[in-house]
Amino acid sequence: SFGFAPDDGLPRDFNPETMKRNQGFVELGGRRGVPGEVSISAEWFTFVNQVAGEVRREFPHVYLATNGYANRDIPPQGIQPDDHLVLMFAAIWSCTLHAYDDEHCWQKVRQGQMLRRWCELCRNVWVYGYNYNMLVSALTPLPEFTKLRRDFPLLKRWGVLGFHDESRNVWAEAGIASRYLRAQLEWDAQADVDAIVDDFFSRWYGSASRPMKAFWFALDEAVARAPIHGHEDRILPEIYTPALLAKLRRHLAQAQQLADTERTRLHVRADALIYDHLAAYMALSAAEAAGNFAEAVRQAERMLELRKQLHAIDPFFIWPDEKGYHTGVWYWTITDRRNFYQSLDDRLSGKTGHLVTLAPEEARFRTDPHDDGLFAGWYEPGLDETGWSTVRTTRPFYRQGFDDWQGHPYVGYIWYRIHVDVPEAARGKKIMLYVPVVVTEAWCWVNGKYVAHRPYQEAYVRPANLEADVTGAIRPGQSNVIVLRVDTSISPAQAAEGIQSRVFLYTPK
Repeated sequence: SFGFAPDDGLPRDFNPETMKRNQGFVELGGRRGVPGEVSISAEWFTFVNQVAGEVRREFPHVYLATNGYANRDIPPQGIQPDDHLVLMFAAIWSCTLHAYDDEHCWQKVRQGQMLRRWCELCRNVWVYGYNYNMLVSALTPLPEFTKLRRDFPLLKRWGVLGFHDESRNVWAEAGIASRYLRAQLEWDAQADVDAIVDDFFSRWYGSASRPMKAFWFALDEAVARAPIHGHEDRILPEIYTPALLAKLRRHLAQAQQLADTERTRLHVRADALIYDHLAAYMALSAAEAAGNFAEAVRQAERMLELRKQLHAIDPFFIWPDEKGYHTGVWYWTITDRRNFYQSLDDRLSGKTGHLVTLAPEEARFRTDPHDDGLFAGWYEPGLDETGWSTVRTTRPFYRQGFDDWQGHPYVGYIWYRIHVDVPEAARGKKIMLYVPVVVTEAWCWVNGKYVAHRPYQEAYVRPANLEADVTGAIRPGQSNVIVLRVDTSISPAQAAEGIQSRVFLYTPK
């Protein structure tokens, strides 16, 4: 076979003759009404079919492989793929935590529906798999025993022929046992999962196998049961609960007591470092939520230091730095985060500015499905807030009562009203408003005065900050109201969190 496909991204041909073929369907990550994000499956597969037919006439033994990816992963309607066409299905904008048959995960069910339809249309379907657990990752542990156990028999039954996996050699992320199980199931989808897993843990951990299996399966259970969906680590603080971390600590302590050989102690020590790295990540997340950016910097540096120790045991666990594609991370790295938190701490600690006040974590909140708020003046300081909810600005708004049992989040406009006391000492000083994370687009008023607009950027993009000069709108010595109108975008797969940080005011030097 020969591969034949467009470049990565969202390629489009806006030629009027090509556009006549467009069927107007919207991708999982696309937005209705945005021409560049509409599916091009009809145009692309009509074209590929014609090319495959020409090739087959002269070279009947040759197959043409193309990818059902990005803006062409939706199976086309009314088009029968050539029988010498090979389809590489590559699911993007999809939850990586759950199985295809998990009815509580609409994203993964949708991907399974598309893949199953492809197998009905085309006899040569392969999965171009992303063999890593998060696209944007802090490289924290996310085993996938439950997902693999459920997915592979389904893929076999649907008619998938095989796999071509894009991977990264960061075994601390998936866990060695998960990688081993995936390899076994890609070879034999009906293999005995329990036998494979038990054999691995007994051989790898010896006398410590029981608590170490409990360690990894406690993580797996938390992932499989997670009521949140996505493919970037920004969702993970909702999964790694304090109760889970305490359970993991107990399993590790028991394993450390049972380890009776140098080899077993080394394997348990590696997992203890993986746990410490996870604990530092959660401490970093907690510090960010508290507005303690100096502590967030310290925890980021601790994560990087732990990676050096884990790398010294074996390079395949994790890389000691984040310089280069081979490290397995290429966007919003821990180094990037450390530098961002340092810039925030500099604004508050005297280097580039001084803190005026840190806003409360809670805000008044309301959805606005019909865009009434802008015209009804929901930004006015004296607005009656009867009927408004209260949410924490450090958690995704949709996880506070605004998603359904399948994980569909509310999409559309949302409003936050944040009440904050500003000290009299701020009078006469320049005052800046800073929102570290707000997605995907935001407009801001202070005491009824319009002060800023942060343009749209996709929900995975970081930093996603809003900064504005609010000197003329702030009332020192009084209670002030900061109001943000946020557009989540109309793509539910983006899972926009709204405000995901503590808002603060500072005076720049």
